[in-house]
Amino acid sequence: MSESKTAFPSSQTVHPIANRVGGVFMHVSNMERSVNWYHRLFGMPERSSVTDKVHALAMQGGHDFVLDQHGYDRKLAPKDRPMLMFDSPDVHAAYRYLRQIGITPESRIEEYPGMAFFTFRDPDGNLLMVCGKPGGKEDEDDITKTSAGTAPIRYDAGGCELVVSESSYCGEVAGEGLELTGGAFTDSAYAAPLRIETTLRLQGGCLRLRYGKHGMLTFNYGPTANNGVGEEFYVRHPAVNKDYGYLDKGAIPTGEWVRVNWTIQERSMEVHVNGRLFHTQQGYFGNLVSKAGIGCDNGRITVKSFAVEPLSEEETLPRLAVSRNGMEAADELVPDVSCFPELTAEGLWLAYNDEWGSARTKEAYATPFTVEAVVRSDTNSIVLYGGASARAKFHPDGSFSFLDPVTKEEVWAEGKGRLPEGFSTVQWRMEADRTTVAVDGELRFERGGDYTGCRFAIGIGADIGSAVTVKSVSIDDEKQAGMQ
Repeated sequence: MSESKTAFPSSQTVHPIANRVGGVFMHVSNMERSVNWYHRLFGMPERSSVTDKVHALAMQGGHDFVLDQHGYDRKLAPKDRPMLMFDSPDVHAAYRYLRQIGITPESRIEEYPGMAFFTFRDPDGNLLMVCGKPGGKEDEDDITKTSAGTAPIRYDAGGCELVVSESSYCGEVAGEGLELTGGAFTDSAYAAPLRIETTLRLQGGCLRLRYGKHGMLTFNYGPTANNGVGEEFYVRHPAVNKDYGYLDKGAIPTGEWVRVNWTIQERSMEVHVNGRLFHTQQGYFGNLVSKAGIGCDNGRITVKSFAVEPLSEEETLPRLAVSRNGMEAADELVPDVSCFPELTAEGLWLAYNDEWGSARTKEAYATPFTVEAVVRSDTNSIVLYGGASARAKFHPDGSFSFLDPVTKEEVWAEGKGRLPEGFSTVQWRMEADRTTVAVDGELRFERGGDYTGCRFAIGIGADIGSAVTVKSVSIDDEKQAGMQ
């Protein structure tokens, strides 16, 4: 019997679905076993510790042989497991094209940095996939897209400055924080042990926290039929490319503010959600130095705050309780090791010698807020910090300076920084249109500006060569108080 072939005319127009099989799926129940089996079959070196749920073998001719474990893990029927994958230069255009010719996609587009895919069925019900570059959405007018050649979007997240990666689909600094689809990373690298803490609101999709060459926590992941959203939780080891999946771990809440902590010690990791232990895992996680990051796929997150706290001497570091809106111990002042901190009978003692340091709140506070700190410095040297961008400084010569977080201008007020002997109450208030600093009820500094988008972790420290004792700190956060 002869075999007929259909010839496709050449065209200068790039079709959104390539006339090429990009990959053939083989659904497996044990990825490590299957990868080694196929490597032996094809005379390739054996692989050990392969734990990714999808693993592609590059075949001769440029096609991929895709081993996929998700179908078995999720107990999907064979008909709900894709068979073939077609390449696309623009997945969103391919999605629109199928709908235009009367083919209803089986799923919405799942989108990740640099890659997107969706599934559909042929007339016999075979499940097929289109995969490739995300391309452009039709509703891009209301989305800020990051692209090469433009200045990266930066956000002062209170404890760290986040830089939105170029591969992110959208990143925008809005009134409540950094709105993000894709990823953002710290400018600086941090050595483990450490704690990553973030306050965020997830608006669909899955949340990812990153640290280390490979390290990643993935929350709220799920099947393609649910647009990649569910209650699956995945851990990728920070030092080695090894995944651990927990299919019924549970999801973090969506549509509300959530606080997530990821603590990485030398021999263990812990994850807390809203103060409750969510996951713990043992292993060796020492000798790591890396940037930290946060991201979201197939949805959007709003990042209110993001901080990385070194834990080199975490067990012995003293902390000072901070009251918030009249509630005692609602927050903590956490000092850097470089401050040589000590909790004395009078309060938290902090110094500054060769290496800069301060003690910062764990939470970030949005305007309008009022900070009252009862402090003492024998050298008239006290510094209040608002994240990495605002600074109110009392100088030993009695002058006062303020670093404006919006204009980046340093403003000086001669003679306004003199502090009385003993303890003083320093009040820093930031409103939408002005900021003030007072000492024992006396106004020392006032400046107008547009501070509506400011949100900081509050820090206190001394100037170089000096020390400060912090007796107490209270913060009134009007937006948070209104939510209670």
